[in-house]
Amino acid sequence: MAILNKSFFCSLFPLNKIGVGWMPGELISLYARPTMGKTWLCVHAAAVAMMQGHKTLLVSTEMPKVSISLRADIILSNMMGYNFSHKAIRNGDDIDEDKYKEFLLKLNGRNMLVCDHIEGQNGITLETISGLIRKHQPEFVVLDGVYLVSSGGSNKAMWEQSHSLFYGLKNLCMTYNIAMFVSTQANRDAADLFSPPKPENVAFGDALLRASDIALSMCMVESSDYRRLIQYQKYRDGELNLRHSVLVWNVDSGNIYEDAVQEDEF
Repeated sequence: MAILNKSFFCSLFPLNKIGVGWMPGELISLYARPTMGKTWLCVHAAAVAMMQGHKTLLVSTEMPKVSISLRADIILSNMMGYNFSHKAIRNGDDIDEDKYKEFLLKLNGRNMLVCDHIEGQNGITLETISGLIRKHQPEFVVLDGVYLVSSGGSNKAMWEQSHSLFYGLKNLCMTYNIAMFVSTQANRDAADLFSPPKPENVAFGDALLRASDIALSMCMVESSDYRRLIQYQKYRDGELNLRHSVLVWNVDSGNIYEDAVQEDEF
């Protein structure tokens, strides 16, 4: 495959304003409690990469292809200047069908690959993820729901399986010279939905954070249903002179972006 000789910049985070972005070989992780919107953020990251011309592989372990593709359509259409409602399309309500067809025609040919299952397999494993990367040769991989990926070796203790999986993902990044963004769950100790999960709150242990170059956690913002807080838990290449970002969060229209007004109390 062609070596990626430029960084992947995710427009969501000021983290990339102080450095060179998400580089080939890097593993970036996000963790949060259920219903926070991890899948939406994964799809947004994939859409940003695709719109910047990077060949992108998006794998969801939790959602069927039709659902993940619809979310991608909503986010991409918003980026391209259209205004569709995820709820309206999902519920079969009336939309401007001519505009939607126009959007799909413009979208045709873009390099986003969506996969929700592997043919002939009983699930998604580290080996099948590696096979998809070899087959499609992406520059950027987004893996939503990494905790449902199997590393094999079911006789091992959970911490050993987690270590094998997460360092296996980091090894894929290095071997294929790609950037990878993965999401996982925070454990039940992160019970406060308005407080960012701490490093010790990653489900199944801290192996993912140790393997990651950049680690983020996410929570709701108590003052608004239309905002999310991203806290920076790890930045391997040095000291990060910021702790968090606040995102405007209107997923029905696919409108997700960094809020200029930050929350000092966090």
